[in-house]
Amino acid sequence: MDRGVSMPILQVSVYLDNRPGSLSEAMSQLDKNQIQVFALSIADAGEFGLVRMVTDDPEKATKVLEDVDYTLAKSKRNTEVTAVFMGDEDKISKITKILAESSINIEYAYSSAVHVNGKIALILRASDMENTEKTLKANGITVLTLTEIKKYFR
Repeated sequence: MDRGVSMPILQVSVYLDNRPGSLSEAMSQLDKNQIQVFALSIADAGEFGLVRMVTDDPEKATKVLEDVDYTLAKSKRNTEVTAVFMGDEDKISKITKILAESSINIEYAYSSAVHVNGKIALILRASDMENTEKTLKANGITVLTLTEIKKYFR
């Protein structure tokens, strides 16, 4: 695994109507354009749902969704997130304690479809992304790049 400097992963965030079929329509657009989704989170926001996802090509996913008039969050900019492996050794309690002791707040987190040798990739958005990755790496937590996620997803 890449133990050097890694770039945060770009997450695609899109608002969808809170109605049956809305998510299916958006995912069909990504499928039609051969974009893989590795992780997905849906938050209810009343009339809308906020869908956050990690894809194999965030820039292409953003363009595809914009081209068919979906509204992307964060002024159409992709948000940086980090992905870490959690498992028997690196439990979520250990990961969250490391960040808490460094005064780093986890804004949100969700799991992914990436599973390797009993470990699951956890997607995190924290208050200080640069220090999040440095702190986790310094404490022996595996921080994944998008390239590694693609490799493990296959």
